[in-house]
Amino acid sequence: MNDATPVPDANEIATARQRRLNLYLGGQASWFISLGIQFVIFPFLVTEVLHEPPARVGIAQMSLMIPSLLFMLLGGTLADHGDARRILIRVHLLATLPPLILAVVFLTDNLSYGTLIIYALAMGTLGAFAIPARDSALTRVAETGIQQAVTMAMGVQMGSQLVGMLVAAFAYITGTPALLFFQAFVMSAGLWLSVRLAPLPPTNTASDVNRFVQIADGIKSAAAIPIVATVIALNFAVGLFYVGSFLVVLPLMLRDIYQSTEFTRDFAIINICFWGGTILANVALLRVGHVPYRGRVMMASLTSGLVILALFHFHLPFWLLCLLILWWGMGSGTTMTMGRTIVQVAASGNHLARVLSAYQLGFSGGAPLGALMMGLLVGWLGVFDAVLIPATIMVGILALLYFLTPIWSYRAEAD
Repeated sequence: MNDATPVPDANEIATARQRRLNLYLGGQASWFISLGIQFVIFPFLVTEVLHEPPARVGIAQMSLMIPSLLFMLLGGTLADHGDARRILIRVHLLATLPPLILAVVFLTDNLSYGTLIIYALAMGTLGAFAIPARDSALTRVAETGIQQAVTMAMGVQMGSQLVGMLVAAFAYITGTPALLFFQAFVMSAGLWLSVRLAPLPPTNTASDVNRFVQIADGIKSAAAIPIVATVIALNFAVGLFYVGSFLVVLPLMLRDIYQSTEFTRDFAIINICFWGGTILANVALLRVGHVPYRGRVMMASLTSGLVILALFHFHLPFWLLCLLILWWGMGSGTTMTMGRTIVQVAASGNHLARVLSAYQLGFSGGAPLGALMMGLLVGWLGVFDAVLIPATIMVGILALLYFLTPIWSYRAEAD
């Protein structure tokens, strides 16, 4: 009698890996469809329903991202020491509640600025724990072909946001509460997909008694790798000067410059152009395959971004504004994919979630400060002059990165 355990063949292994990846990508899609809806509905409620001034618009957008400054590194530590699947199940479950509560508040005519701030802080906090768990799980789910897996994940993320924005564009037909209920439903679908994932046990089995020591260890791990530290610093600049401008300047331009009568539709169009551009960039990267000089590609993309931001100084026709935003999205998609791939490949497996959370913190940490800054600048200088400030500063930052960091000379071997 042969008691040997059957060894799965290559096809069975590939099928199992593809199933894991599909469930992972499905859960990611649900999260970002929800965020796509939020991208449109939240600024609509702040700018059009409550008619808040620029500074308060900046504070509201900052509230969506400020929890990342407080909890992103903790989220990375938990992901390194806990089951990523269990974390994803919990955050999807809890993320169904804020849109449901906001819908009820809206239906009962109790919507206020304070309510929106509470909603923003709640969703931002959940995102701070969801992102490290999801990012660290990708390497274990995909196992091989990391650049391709990252590109696919980014494509799903951006495509799902695009779907959410397309849905939100019909708010003038469905009404805001219906969209918020749908947002909660989509999150619950992600919960179901996360439950079906196989357990994703921790990559680091060391003692997790002192969370602050573990967080500091993750920061040291990121800082010890020059290219990773450079990408994180660059990500912070992107969040501060690009994301802050996008989140504050564009809604205010629609309201005050273009005087949009269908804000949700027009803001959805702007977001569709941007995220559609990111999808085009990721499709192109999938076709190109391995990119050795990823840092140079990032630098070129960010240079195009500052040119586009400077062009917002002029009162452009709406169609030309949309074309520039499409171009901006293509550069952004390229930057995000290249940066995340650099970190995924360079970071240690035992510290991967914490290093990835430090990478995400660079982006998410700069964004709320950028939103606050741009809200104040727009209130002081006006929309057209305010955009010249971040564009000018980015010229200096890119020059410093070129001369003082390894990002231009960095070359990646095939992974």
